[in-house]
Amino acid sequence: MPDPNPLLPVSALGVYFHGVFISLTFGLPVAIGVMLWKWWRTGDRDYYRAARLMTAVLGVNFALGAITGTLVEFGLVQIWPGVNLAIATFAFAPLALELIAFANEIAFLILFIVTLGRVRPPVSMAILALYAAFAYFSGVLITAVNSWMQAPWGTGPVAKALYPFMPEYGPTAVDVPKLVAVKLAAVVTGQPISLIVEKPGVAKEVGIVLKDPMVAMYSPYALASVFHNILAAILIGMAVATAGWAYRYFKTGDAKYLKIVKPLAGAFAVLFVIQAPIVAHFMGEMVVEYNPTKFALMEGAEKTFTNPILGLVAYGDPNKPIVGFDQFKQACLSHGNKTVGDLAKALGLPSTLQLAGKSIDLSGVASVKLADLCLADVQRAEAYMPLIHATYYTKVAFAIIGGLAAAVLFFYFYRVPGLSAIATAIAKLLGDERRRVFILALLLVLGTVIPAVAGWAVREIGRKPWTVYGLLYPSELVTPVPYATSPGFLAVLYLIILAVNLGGLYAMYLVATREYKFLELLKRGVGQSP
Repeated sequence: MPDPNPLLPVSALGVYFHGVFISLTFGLPVAIGVMLWKWWRTGDRDYYRAARLMTAVLGVNFALGAITGTLVEFGLVQIWPGVNLAIATFAFAPLALELIAFANEIAFLILFIVTLGRVRPPVSMAILALYAAFAYFSGVLITAVNSWMQAPWGTGPVAKALYPFMPEYGPTAVDVPKLVAVKLAAVVTGQPISLIVEKPGVAKEVGIVLKDPMVAMYSPYALASVFHNILAAILIGMAVATAGWAYRYFKTGDAKYLKIVKPLAGAFAVLFVIQAPIVAHFMGEMVVEYNPTKFALMEGAEKTFTNPILGLVAYGDPNKPIVGFDQFKQACLSHGNKTVGDLAKALGLPSTLQLAGKSIDLSGVASVKLADLCLADVQRAEAYMPLIHATYYTKVAFAIIGGLAAAVLFFYFYRVPGLSAIATAIAKLLGDERRRVFILALLLVLGTVIPAVAGWAVREIGRKPWTVYGLLYPSELVTPVPYATSPGFLAVLYLIILAVNLGGLYAMYLVATREYKFLELLKRGVGQSP
């Protein structure tokens, strides 16, 4: 079975909660934009009030996203200090640009809030669009960094040299001997990379590892991930907004809330059609090409098998078999009797590395066979198969549920001959109109949140046993401080994360359901109370 690390769950919890706020940060601007558009075109002030209320929620949500993001970033450098190697190289340029994007997000969100109702709707929509553009750009940059951990673009044939079944990851933008030297130093000493690179003089002795600081941005895997992840987040935010207004309609029966649900459901359906059959398929193709073990885990491919439907979807060829772990193991054996020493010699590395004034003798691992290392990692990855396979198909099932609910709700509101009759007949099975609209909207939430949660688990856990796919293990990146894994410290971490995030969610609920004094600025936006 996989070797559990007690710090992985606490990191995952923080990331997942942060993802909740990010999804609303991405989705609410679209929902607000739809309301502003309707207000502009109809002059109906109900749409303005809806936009104003969602803006208040967005403001609180943005602050919570910044707070939880800070927690995640501190956790990254404190719990996983070995990632500083990546932060100082592949992630440096994207993260530096992300700070600029974040500063602009703040500026344009504040401008939007204070001018809402004081300027014409098209102007408000333009300001909102600028805010959203920087928010999405921030998401692009963060996704590019995460995507590098999934498919380490710029390392060329490095992973393939260890695992013959791996693809090449783009151009070789790294100094291969230096990168391998740091990796071997971690293996030989048994120390996390953080303890190696933090020593005085190591950076100077190793020198420049990365030749192109922007290479992570060129990855086709990152491109697919950007569209897939951002659209998924937008859909979650839209689903939550739609369900919120549907719930108000369910509780009150007031037709003004149904009027708000209709355009939100329409916009959601359009975005879902773009995401599910188009962007998700593109993302799947990238996984097939660049994450072979993950794809095998998703499909439960312990043995290579043929499935015409899967073959057509994955490869565009119904006759092409789904590669399983039996072939990965066979590929490992193609190393023959080659050893780590042979690999080091091929790269021109000396038998003894000099780092921080200390000699690191490679002879201890020089005789280790590459085939044995490869087989051991393949077996460790294979142990995740039951979890990844079940999680992936749970994601697929709920995505189908969300898509069907979106279609029924769309054709229920927007009349299309034939399709609307079917949608109405299905909707009537759920009860009266208040009930059916709310249930369908709730299914939108389940059909986006559960696939997103499950999909992120497949994305992150599916690349195990590596933290950087095919290159770096968690043990090489995690903190070496024993106290970090003590029950007391972990309990404090969980308490802080839960307190901040659950408190934040409750704060947004209060803003969405009650009028507070800090909303008076928004109330005066059109010079009068509603």
